[in-house]
Amino acid sequence: MNKTRVSVIIPVLEINDYILDENLPAHARLTFKDFEVIVLPNTLPHNHAKIVQKYPWLRIIPTGSITRPALKRDIGAEAAKGDILAFIDDDAYPARSWLSQAMTLFEKENIMAVCGPGVLPSYTNIWEKVFDEIFKSWVGSGGFAYRFTKAPARYVDDYPSMNFLVRKDIFKKLGGFNNDFWPGEDSKLCEDIVYTLGGKILYSPLVLVHHHRRSDIPGYLRQHARYGFHRGAFFSHGDKNSRHVAYLVPAFFVIYLAGLILSFSFFSSMWPVVLSPLLLYIFLLFNLGSHAYSHTKSLKIAHLSAIVLFLTHMVYGIQFIKGFFVGLLRQENIYGKK
Repeated sequence: MNKTRVSVIIPVLEINDYILDENLPAHARLTFKDFEVIVLPNTLPHNHAKIVQKYPWLRIIPTGSITRPALKRDIGAEAAKGDILAFIDDDAYPARSWLSQAMTLFEKENIMAVCGPGVLPSYTNIWEKVFDEIFKSWVGSGGFAYRFTKAPARYVDDYPSMNFLVRKDIFKKLGGFNNDFWPGEDSKLCEDIVYTLGGKILYSPLVLVHHHRRSDIPGYLRQHARYGFHRGAFFSHGDKNSRHVAYLVPAFFVIYLAGLILSFSFFSSMWPVVLSPLLLYIFLLFNLGSHAYSHTKSLKIAHLSAIVLFLTHMVYGIQFIKGFFVGLLRQENIYGKK
């Protein structure tokens, strides 16, 4: 298996500090050496020759007007020389044993794809720490905390492309990502691997990368609005990996709160029953804050984690409902573009 070449594919708008300061230097330290890295910015950087000279395994392929990550990844896969395609985000960087651990797992029968956690890097701002506390919690991630912290190995039917490796022949058989969804292109690929081909996607905590969170609250909420919208659309499309109960909970909670506000006076005699879900939710917020404080020893992070979690559920839930109805009307063109 050591003879198998890996193509690491990274879609970007431009060559940024994450790529130059963290991502490429981390690839240079990998214990597995038979790999190439393909970075796909819109245009070549002015110092292109200098960067490639420093990292001889690097190729920079400009994509011009093609800016969607899924389409950029398809271009990278087409140019790839490797038998394994390794997808990673520009704001992530691999642990030294990332590829060596992954290649060992590909020796198992019927393993079509391998994935692993994207843990928080050491050097981050306070907002990244707040978001990380939410991601690592059960109430914040809906049971998918293993995507953001080390957890026992398991088979999964959905995984983000920030740390996702797949056999090239399988990827080509499915036609690549072959869609304009962003985010969500990776969810569609996983749906096809597991439920169309009957393959297996193996998660291992040893296939580890360090992955930055959003650096501010507006960017974080926009990200989760997109997540909610696409998950709602994919739910209405009938995608099996989008029908986990956890994806529905924020939407139901939004509906519950709206109903509570609109009809509160009608249930005055039933307050203990009607308010019980809200009281449980408040308890979960306090519980998250308590765990955040125990991890970080920061009251500020603890308070912000609880507040941001509520905002996350509201934004995600509202957008899930919107995406659900849009998905009923449109199977492919969910953005309403011609």
